[in-house]
Amino acid sequence: MPMNKLIFTLMLLCLGTTVSAQFTRTAHQEGWEDTPPEAVRKGFYLQKTILADMDAQPGMEEVLVFGHDNGHYPTFDLFKVYYAIVDHYSKEVKYMSDVYVNDTYYVKVEDRNADGLSELYISYFKDGKFSVDERGYNLQTVRCYDRIECTPQPTTHK
Repeated sequence: MPMNKLIFTLMLLCLGTTVSAQFTRTAHQEGWEDTPPEAVRKGFYLQKTILADMDAQPGMEEVLVFGHDNGHYPTFDLFKVYYAIVDHYSKEVKYMSDVYVNDTYYVKVEDRNADGLSELYISYFKDGKFSVDERGYNLQTVRCYDRIECTPQPTTHK
């Protein structure tokens, strides 16, 4: 009998731990708690965060990519997207883009011109316009590709 009680107690302990894990916050969503409220537009949700040195100022910047669904089709989805450039330490919003339409959350941050500062590369549908056939296939649009870089601010000496 004591062996049965020991096995029952161990099973109960394992089951209790499993059930407890289901209701306990075990995952931490990176970045959301640090997102400045003025960077979030109503109905948009944080999709990705990219850390980079975008300007000549000391410290890094975060490129925050926000989006929401804009339609579902048989072979693709559409999203409304915008990005914000935020100082990583002060959380000051340095720039917010206009909302654009794309079929991905494509945003790339690289220093392709090797000047020590990263540039932002985005893709979007020109004027947010596109067409599909009567069944929702054959996406037709003009894709635009932009390179965004922070321009150095002129310094004034007193």
